[in-house]
Amino acid sequence: LNRYPDRDAAGLRSDLAAYLGCGLTWRQVWAANGSNEVIQQLLQAFGGHGRTALGFEPSYSMHPLIARTTGTEWLDGGRGDGFSLGPDYAAGRIRETAADIVFLTSPNNPTGTALPLEVVEAAAAAAPGIVVVDEAYAEFARPGTPSALTLLPAFPRLVVTRTMSKAFALAGARVGYLAAAADVIDALQVVRLPYHLSSLTQAAARAALRHT
Repeated sequence: LNRYPDRDAAGLRSDLAAYLGCGLTWRQVWAANGSNEVIQQLLQAFGGHGRTALGFEPSYSMHPLIARTTGTEWLDGGRGDGFSLGPDYAAGRIRETAADIVFLTSPNNPTGTALPLEVVEAAAAAAPGIVVVDEAYAEFARPGTPSALTLLPAFPRLVVTRTMSKAFALAGARVGYLAAAADVIDALQVVRLPYHLSSLTQAAARAALRHT
């Protein structure tokens, strides 16, 4: 502990890529202190003054809060009957707002519903910027529920965020991560703090992944 941690967290990112599968490499995975820091870094890199972020509420309450702290204007796209979110509705709101960042949550918090991949595909096709699919509760989805991870090769501006707080019971360790194109990861490294993940955090996360 008298040495600085691996600032690239290469070992942890390799383990996370192996856990996610889908042919991902460590260069397509990024980790930070909880998914909130991951979201903050995305908004620092791609949001900011004069840019907008769109979400479909009710959803994760920290999306709009973190957007505002980065100077990004927040737009609420709402939802349909029964809190539904269909591909046509989502794509329509994205085209209407031309938001720089779009947030989707699957399974959604607090409604618990997972998004069909058709919604993510429609959103990614319509969005002028990046689309973030928050999959914090992915491990709790019903068996057979597809992940947006499978769409990453087709959409270079698609981002899928995850956390170790829920399924791994590591909320106190603060480990969040995302999968995206390597170019997106490069952009996040511009806004990260030096040595943002401690050696203890990286070791605890890697130990947990060995006991998946």
